[in-house]
Amino acid sequence: MNAEEIEPGGQKIESGGQEAELPGLLSRYFRVITSPDALFQGLRSRPDWVGAMLLGSCLVLAGTVLIPPELTLATLRERIAEQGQEFPPGLADRMTAIRFGGAVAAFVFWALMLAIFSGVVTVFFRFLLGHEGTYRQYLAVVAHAHLISATSGVLLAPLRVLAEDAQLLLSLGTFATFLETGYVLRFLSFLDLFGLWSWLLVGLGVARIGGKQSWAGGAVIVMLIPVTMAAVIAIFTG
Repeated sequence: MNAEEIEPGGQKIESGGQEAELPGLLSRYFRVITSPDALFQGLRSRPDWVGAMLLGSCLVLAGTVLIPPELTLATLRERIAEQGQEFPPGLADRMTAIRFGGAVAAFVFWALMLAIFSGVVTVFFRFLLGHEGTYRQYLAVVAHAHLISATSGVLLAPLRVLAEDAQLLLSLGTFATFLETGYVLRFLSFLDLFGLWSWLLVGLGVARIGGKQSWAGGAVIVMLIPVTMAAVIAIFTG
């Protein structure tokens, strides 16, 4: 008879043919960092995605609200000037409404983005590659893995204030100071390190949902998503 893994305040998952406890949301949040493999194997039986999605949205909202409005305004002025446009008159007087409206939009957009990404993953792995797994299972993996990305906004808030850049990212471009300004540098600058970490975890989670031993192949496939996005964004921001 297989042993059960029991943790207080959790939900049951199957472990070796039996049911064990799926950790509570806070425990799952830390397990994404400390033991994602075990977490994703648990999500295969109990794909609980709601809590992770809401927590991620709240973290994104917090990261937005932590940026001072005057810094948001200064960054917006700089970006508009870089595009050779004039700053719209009266916009500064509406910054409070814009700030909180942006925070609410970020909260909603985060959930929508996770749903879309999960759909892309489902198409790739279930319908094109024939892997096991349902949309709900993939959504649970994506929602938990991207808690890393959601946390980055909170962690980077102090650095953004110090650097006086509300849109500062810790990316591959951050370490490519030897490159001249151009497409390659823009491309690397959109490859956010926290985002890449999250997508690597999605690759691991997809392999565990499909009952695969190796997760390298899945990681390579899912990494095409952030790489493609960065490549396209770099084209239109040139």
